[in-house]
Amino acid sequence: MKKPRFPAALLVAPLFFLASCDDKTPPAESGAGGEAPATVDPATGDPAPPVETGLSAGERAEMLGFAGHLSADADLFMAIYDGTGMVKSLADLDAWDFIRKVVEQEEGIDPQEQIEGGAAQVEAFLGTEFFLALGDGSAEQFESFNTMSSRMSYYQFRMMSAAFARAAASGDLEEGMQAMDDEAWLMDMARDIGDYMPLIESVAVPPVLAGLRITDEEQMKVAEQQIRDFLGMASEGSEPVEFEKGPATFSGNLYKGEMLAQGMEGERDEMDQVLGEENADKLLAALREKQLLACVGRLDDYLLVYFGGSSDACPIADDLSGSLAGDAGIGFIDGFKDTPVHGFVHGSGSLMESAVSSGLKQIAEGCRDGIQGVEGFGDTRELVALLNMVGEREQALLDFYEAEPVGAVISIDQGARFDLFGGGRSGATDFESPHQLESLGDAEDVLLFANWANNPAYEKRAGELVELLVEIVYATAGHLSALEVESDDLAQIRGGYQMFDSMFREDLLKLWKGLGAMEAGLGSEGAFLVDLTAEFPPIPGVPAGIVEEGRFPRMSFVAPVEERESLQVSWKQIEEAVAAMLATANEMGDLDLHMLKPTNSQKDDIVTWYFDALAFSDDVKPSVTVSDDWFVASTSKNQALDLVERAGSGEAGRTGLWAKLDLEVLRKYLEESLKVVEKNGGDVMGEGELEQFREMLPVALEGLASLEQVKAVTVHERVEDGVRRATLHFHVE
Repeated sequence: MKKPRFPAALLVAPLFFLASCDDKTPPAESGAGGEAPATVDPATGDPAPPVETGLSAGERAEMLGFAGHLSADADLFMAIYDGTGMVKSLADLDAWDFIRKVVEQEEGIDPQEQIEGGAAQVEAFLGTEFFLALGDGSAEQFESFNTMSSRMSYYQFRMMSAAFARAAASGDLEEGMQAMDDEAWLMDMARDIGDYMPLIESVAVPPVLAGLRITDEEQMKVAEQQIRDFLGMASEGSEPVEFEKGPATFSGNLYKGEMLAQGMEGERDEMDQVLGEENADKLLAALREKQLLACVGRLDDYLLVYFGGSSDACPIADDLSGSLAGDAGIGFIDGFKDTPVHGFVHGSGSLMESAVSSGLKQIAEGCRDGIQGVEGFGDTRELVALLNMVGEREQALLDFYEAEPVGAVISIDQGARFDLFGGGRSGATDFESPHQLESLGDAEDVLLFANWANNPAYEKRAGELVELLVEIVYATAGHLSALEVESDDLAQIRGGYQMFDSMFREDLLKLWKGLGAMEAGLGSEGAFLVDLTAEFPPIPGVPAGIVEEGRFPRMSFVAPVEERESLQVSWKQIEEAVAAMLATANEMGDLDLHMLKPTNSQKDDIVTWYFDALAFSDDVKPSVTVSDDWFVASTSKNQALDLVERAGSGEAGRTGLWAKLDLEVLRKYLEESLKVVEKNGGDVMGEGELEQFREMLPVALEGLASLEQVKAVTVHERVEDGVRRATLHFHVE
C-alpha cells in the first residue's frame, strides 16, 4: 500500500485559522462600530471606581498617546515614544563622543553623520510614537496555542523515544536514529485530529492593531500608500471592505475561508487517508466559517493597520472614558508624571496566566508512550512509573505561580530605567523577609553585590523535580545496559553504567546528601560580594612590581546559619564522599590524588577552615568561615572574618532580590591596572608588544574616562503595595 503523503494544504490551513477570529459577525459597513465595554472591577464585575489619586484619564493619554484611544479590555499594549529623543539622550554622553572619535580615526567616517543621514525619515515615521496592541480574547488564543504546542511536543518525543527504543532493541543506535521519519510525529498528530477538533475550531489569532503617529500630512499620505501597496500584493481573491470603529475609519480587504477550503479540495483524497473522512469534513467546515480582515485606517495623527476576523474585534474605544488611559489597572504610570517616558507596556492578567504550560509533563508522557510496547526493548515498567511522576512534580512547582497583570515603563531618570510591574510570581523568591545582609554592600571598593531571599518550599519542590529527572536518566541507562544485544554503542553504555553503579554511585549519593544537609543548615537569605581590595598574591611568574602595586579581587558567599550541627554533618559527608571518589579514581587510572586535609583557625565562636596548599596570604586563602550566626565561603579569610563581624549589623529593610554592579569601582580598577602593567610591562611583554601596548594605552584610558558619567547598574525585584516590581537602572550623572 502506498504510504500517504502529508497534505501540504494542512500546513496552510492553520495559518488561516490563526489569522481569523471566532466572531462570525460580518464586517460592519461604513458608519457602524462596536461599543467598547466599560471599565469594571475584575473581582466584583462592578464599575471600577475612579482613580482618586494620581492622574486623570486625559493626563495619562497625554503621556501614553494611543492608550487614550485603545479599548480598556485589550489584552496587550506596547508603545515606544520619542525614539529620537531617547537616542539623543544617549548621544549626549561622553562615551558617544569617544566612540565617534575612535571610529573617525579608524574608519575615516563620523557615525553621527551616518546616523543623521536617514534620521529625518526615521523620525517622521518612528520618532514620535509606535504601538502594537492585541485585542480582547488574545489570552484565550495564546492558551490554545500553548496547548497545541505542548501536544506537538508530546508527539515529537513519542516518535523520538519509540525510534530510540527500536534502535536500541536492534543493536544499532546510530543507524536506527538516522532512519527516523521526521514527519512521523506530524502524521500521528494528524490522525488524532478528532481529539483536538473543538480546539481547532476555536483557534484564532487575536485582533492585532498597530500604528504610527505621523504629524506631517504629506508624510502620512506617503506612508499610508506604501502600506496599502504592500497589503495589495496579496489581495487576490479578496473582497473590498470598509468600516468604522469608534472615531477611526478603516478600509482594506476581506479574505474568506471558503476560498482556501475550495483550494484544499484538490488534496481531499490524501486528507481523508490521513485525517479520516469525518475529521476532514469538520476541518473544512470550520475553515469555511473563518474570515480575515487586513485593513488600513486613520485616527487623528495615527496611521493604523488592523488584522482580525471582524470589525467588532478591533480594539478601539468609543471615547476616553472607555480607553486604557482611564483604566485603574495602569495606575503605576502615575508615578512617572514628571519623568520622560519612552516606552510603555500593559498586559492583562489572563494573558499572563495563558503563558503557563506543563511542557515537561507532555515530554515525559511522549517518552512514556513511545517506549511502551516496543518489541525487544524489555520491561519498561520502572521507567514508565518514573515518567508518570514528572507531571505531578512539575505541577507542584507551577502551583506556586501567581499570575497578575503586567506593566512596564522605559524612562529617563538619572539614566535609563526599565520598570516592570506585576507579570506573575514564580514563587522562587521570598518577598516578605527583610534582608539582614544588605549593609555588606556598602563597604569600600565593592565591585558587585547581590542579595536575595529564597522560598524554601519552592526550593524543596524544585529539588524533588531535579532528583526525579536524574533518577530517570539513571534508570534509562540501567535499562539500556541490561539489554542482551550485541552492539558497540550499547557496550559503551553498559560499561559506563556498570562502572558508575559499582564504583561511584554510593559516594555520589553521599555527596548529594551532604549538600542537602548544608542547605538545611543555612537560612534562605544569601549574599554574594566581590571587592577589589586584596593585595596581589605572590603567584609564581608574576613580576614583583605587579605583586607590589596591583590589587586582587576577593569573592564571598554569605548566608545565615540555621543549624550549625547540620553544617558539621554536611562537611563530614562531603569530605568522605570526595575522598572515596578520589581513591576510586586512583585505582582506575594509576593516579595519586588525595583529599587535602583542612587546617582551621578559631576566634571566639568563629572557625575558619582552609587548605594550606591553596593559600598565598590571609587575603588570598580559599576558605569556609562559620559562626553560630553566619556562614561565609570566600577566597579571602580576611574578607570572610570582616563579613561575619558586619553581617546583620545594619538596618534590615530591603526585600526580594537586589544586585549592584559599581562601574565607577571597575573603571578606577582598570585604569590603575593598566598603569601598573605599563610600568612593569618589560617584565611581562616583549619589546614589540610593550610598544604596541603603550601606543594604545592613552586611547584605553580616554575610553575609560569617557565612562565617568555611568556610575552603576542596579537590579531590584520586590513587592510594592501588593504588586511585584522589578527595576533595572543604569545610573548616569
